[in-house]
Amino acid sequence: MEEEGVHLTVPAEPPTAERPWQPTDIVLDCFLVTEDRHRGAFASKGDRERALLVLKQVPVPDDGSLDDITDFQASTVTEGDPPVIFEASVDLVQIPQAEALLHADCSGKVVTLEFQVTSETQALNRLLGSPVSLHCSFSMAPGLDLIAVEWRRQHKGSGQLVYSWKAGQVQASRKGATLEPEQLHAAGDASLTLANLTLKDEGTYICQITTSLYQAQQIIPLDILAPPKVQLNLANKDLPPSLICSAAGYYPLDVVVTWIREELGGIPAQVSGASFSSIRQSMMGTYSISSTVTAEPGPAGATYICQVTHISLEEPLRVSMRVLPNTEQTTAFGIFFASGLFILGLLFLVFRRQQGLP
Repeated sequence: MEEEGVHLTVPAEPPTAERPWQPTDIVLDCFLVTEDRHRGAFASKGDRERALLVLKQVPVPDDGSLDDITDFQASTVTEGDPPVIFEASVDLVQIPQAEALLHADCSGKVVTLEFQVTSETQALNRLLGSPVSLHCSFSMAPGLDLIAVEWRRQHKGSGQLVYSWKAGQVQASRKGATLEPEQLHAAGDASLTLANLTLKDEGTYICQITTSLYQAQQIIPLDILAPPKVQLNLANKDLPPSLICSAAGYYPLDVVVTWIREELGGIPAQVSGASFSSIRQSMMGTYSISSTVTAEPGPAGATYICQVTHISLEEPLRVSMRVLPNTEQTTAFGIFFASGLFILGLLFLVFRRQQGLP
């Protein structure tokens, strides 16, 4: 891409109470050109089309002239304007003398983009134990030399080197981390593959490419997921029976366990009053929890459903159990009741005979 712009080297003045920073969108005219990979160079100036480069929310010292400047909206581009629009968020980067870009006359001044690092991946979610490919590619103009490629991981305030390539020397700090060195020069491909993901692989990955003149990087967040394994068991057979539902081996921490009761031909209803165990964490870092509920079979029995919801699942897991009335205890109670009536009848007859009654 060629950009009509100006080269600014004067350091920006620090903000003051009288001259605060104001986030401002800056729009620059550009030309989109196609790289000729067969010749290993950029296309001629004839193979290009007009475009817009929009730098979003650039911190600009407010001298009082920014009140009428509004944020760029792609919908306001009229017919005849450049159809190709590139937007870049630079709200965390301060550009020296950025306010000059708002009033610059860039006609005839061309800056060529000689080096860029890109990634097709914004963020990734992968299952525990699976492999992952972190995409990172780069392109550079003729005359630049590739010096080094580094992959680093940052997580919870700490960072570490994962893989590095420097002058043909390879260092893989993470076992199972691979990169294809022959693809670096042939295709500008610096993608990293990690095999058999563990929870220690979670974090933000930084692909940093260094050339003889420039250095740039791409950032790819990676989240590890582990789905829960769910079991439903009868905790005791006494009346009233208790059911226990266990969810084990899940990651990350947040999980929702709900109980549903359904009678034959009835409407399912959520069960309240369930108790939960404390959360347990395994040596691998995954979590487990169990929930217990007291079942009410009713005269015809009921089906109890344990439903587990977790971010690793496309839909909740459901396991169920049919709870029937305790017929043994019901039969025993009936025999006991009938026996009691028989004994009372005998006592009543004996009493009548003792009293000489017919």
